[in-house]
Amino acid sequence: MPAATIFIVDDDDLLRLSLRDRRDREGYALVEAGSCAEATARLTPDLDLVLLDFQLPDGDVWLANS
Repeated sequence: MPAATIFIVDDDDLLRLSLRDRRDREGYALVEAGSCAEATARLTPDLDLVLLDFQLPDGDVWLANS
């Protein structure tokens, strides 16, 4: 069975690193974005879970995709 894919969206580099390190050790496939624009560009329907910081400096991801 393939690993679940987790999308981490947060502008805090240290938080993303921490989440990435732990999830990577657990065997998950990871996708990351550090901005609303980057998250919107990388958003795909095959993601299993999104860990999302709603308030990013360049916009609100929720509103950008509504």
